[in-house]
Amino acid sequence: MDFKGIIFDKDGTLFDYFSVWGPVITEFTDTALIDLDRDNKIKIRAKFLKMLGVGTDCMDANGLVFMSNKFIMLSRIFFFCLRHKLSFKKMVASIKTGYFDSHHLIKDALVRINPGDSIHKLFAKFKDNGYKIGIVTSDNMQSTKICLEHLKIDEYVNFLSTFDDDLAKKPNPEALNAFCMKFSLNSEEVVVVGDAPVDMKFAKKGKAGYAIAVMTGSNDVKRLSRTADILYQNLECLNTDTQLFPEPKK
Repeated sequence: MDFKGIIFDKDGTLFDYFSVWGPVITEFTDTALIDLDRDNKIKIRAKFLKMLGVGTDCMDANGLVFMSNKFIMLSRIFFFCLRHKLSFKKMVASIKTGYFDSHHLIKDALVRINPGDSIHKLFAKFKDNGYKIGIVTSDNMQSTKICLEHLKIDEYVNFLSTFDDDLAKKPNPEALNAFCMKFSLNSEEVVVVGDAPVDMKFAKKGKAGYAIAVMTGSNDVKRLSRTADILYQNLECLNTDTQLFPEPKK
């Protein structure tokens, strides 16, 4: 199969999830718990971050941030607040504010981790090989554009779907279908790259031709191994994938 399009997830795929989003999630958690006394705050903070999936040095694949079911996410947050006598309304407001106003924190984190030009070179390689490139993410448009500009890959992206557009969110394949329609592609001609099981479900539901998982986000080896066609340590491994870049015929 000659692939002609490729769709990337953003968080945990283009960069390490923990390094960038860990500080953001920690900050909005601290904001939500600001009224607690010190001893209670330390204990509850640790429990809440663990529930979200933020560990001390990596992400937990079972955390809420990797769930696609919003009802379950909100239910677990509600019962957490009930158990610890916290304001559910304030907690949700802090999460929403932290999520939508996180662009400056995201930019600072990207500067701090300094991914270099490896991603830029990879995207240029896809472009040179005739690929149409898409980004489908659950993040909002503003922070997504900041990320793409910082990584210097915005010029290569032909299709962008974010949290705040009208397309259904992953694992619903509507964005994949829209990508195919825009560039007159069959779904089997499209590759999907992501770090979480929801990305692989998105690929399967959309009948993508090739589903690639990378270990820079959820680190969910067990579930990703079952659902991905191939599992890579990071995005740079795509450079040597002969299905993406076949050897020239002699």
